Formats: sequence, C-alpha cells, structure tokens
Amino acid sequence: MYVGIFDIVQYDCPVVWLTEHVKDSNIMVVGANVAEIRKGYEKIYVVVLGDDITISRVLEKLNTIKRVKKYEVLQKKRKYVKIGMLISKTNTMEAAVDYDATPLTTWIAFNGFERWTLGFHTVRQLREFIKTVSEHDYIEKYRITELPEYILSLDYFNLFSLLNGSLDRITSKQAKLLETAMKLGYYEWPRKINVSLLARELGTSRVAIAKILRKAEKNVVELFLKILDSRTYIKNKLE
Repeated sequence: MYVGIFDIVQYDCPVVWLTEHVKDSNIMVVGANVAEIRKGYEKIYVVVLGDDITISRVLEKLNTIKRVKKYEVLQKKRKYVKIGMLISKTNTMEAAVDYDATPLTTWIAFNGFERWTLGFHTVRQLREFIKTVSEHDYIEKYRITELPEYILSLDYFNLFSLLNGSLDRITSKQAKLLETAMKLGYYEWPRKINVSLLARELGTSRVAIAKILRKAEKNVVELFLKILDSRTYIKNKLE
C-alpha cells in the first residue's frame, strides 16, 4: 500500500476555516460518514482542543459558517469538546472517496490547513488523488512511502493502549529535557553539548540532569522495543 501524508489548505472546509480564524485552535476530525457525499453532504465528528475562551469562540463561529448545516455538542470537558457536524461536501473528501483512499489516522487541522494520512492501493489512485485535489485546493506539502500490507493488520487497540501506558511514564519534566537536549545537539555525533553544559544551560546540577535523562531515555527505549516486538510478531505470523 502507498501511504501519503498531506498538508492541505482546503478552501471549502469549515474545519480548516475555523483554525484559520480562531487563534490557537486545534481540531481533530475523529470520524466521517460519507454515505451522502453524492447528495452533497458529509457527517463529521470533531474534537476541539483549547482553553475555555478558544472553545467558546469556535462554537460561536460555527453559527456563522454557511457550509455547516447543523451541529450538536456531544461531549464537553475542560479544554475539550466533541461535536457532530453536518457539512457541505468538500472537494478533498470527495476525491478521497473517488480514488478509494483509506484514512489511516484522524485528520488534524491547525493554522489554516488539515493533515491527511491516507492509504492507496495503486500508484495511479495516488497520482489521480493529488491531481484532483490540486485542481480545487492547495497541497502545501506531502510525503509518500510504500508500506507492506501486514502493517495494516496490527492490533491498533492494543498498540494504542501500549502507547498510552508507556507515554504516561514519561513525565513533563523528562519530555521537556529530552526536547531541550535534542535542540542543543546532545544527541548529535559528535555531541555539541555534554551533560555538564546542559545542566549549566538549565541552571541545575549535573547529577539531576543525568538522572532525569537516564530515566527518560529508558522509558523511550522500552517503548520503542515494545512497538518493535509487536511489529515483528505480526510479521512472523503472516509469513
């Protein structure tokens, strides 16, 4: 299967429009029912992430978008709201249906574009999708890779459970330190910065930095090995 990750500026998509006009809003399209796309409609389910002010502004803007025929708030929590929406069909979604594209992740919209991860059974379908979308919308960038079919048979529920449990072990302090260390060149070869300089940069002790880094690295490596083990298990089963 050919898998493409596309960042698409969709001129007719209300979700993309919202992220462009409501600052700091991030919206995930977690589901789509395209049964009536030939009649001109899509039913989508979105999750809006943000503070109370951002979420209120998104809900307020929904009432002003003509392409949103109706919507319903399905769930609302702190910094999170789930909405069911009936919208006019969009060109990119219609192209995905026409060329038998398989959605492989949720759609993620932010900063005026939407990220699509789609699988295609043939190169021709992939090329025709790109050509058709480009006639109406703008593909800001994309990346294509070919994946063996067995990867699609992974037990995603267990994989997500594994990821969720493992990521919970990585604390915010560990994640921030890993990000800083990466930016400053700690993981390059040769290293641009060592633990002592990293500690001085962050205003803490060398021992504290080394301890946090070791725990963070251990958690990341354990997660990688578990994912690798799951992938190898599935591959061996299918061979």
